[in-house]
Amino acid sequence: MTKGSIDVAIVKEFYANLYVPEDKEPKQVRVRGHLIKFDVDSLNTFLETPVVVEQGESLPSYSKFARLRPYPQELVARLCIPRKGFT
Repeated sequence: MTKGSIDVAIVKEFYANLYVPEDKEPKQVRVRGHLIKFDVDSLNTFLETPVVVEQGESLPSYSKFARLRPYPQELVARLCIPRKGFT
């Protein structure tokens, strides 16, 4: 396979074998005999995005932000270039 390509058969096998039992961690699935974990820690390790929790906090900054459920227009005001929106 070339870099960036997707093996559709493997993706289908992943979803076919996917079993998400309630209250079970880490999330995992077997694909071609290999155990693939896709819990938060495994994905952050794979993507090289460490989770940083500030001293005295129980959640990382993004998790706290995501729980706020801000209005889309508020996000536009904070994140977009003035007079440019998003689709």
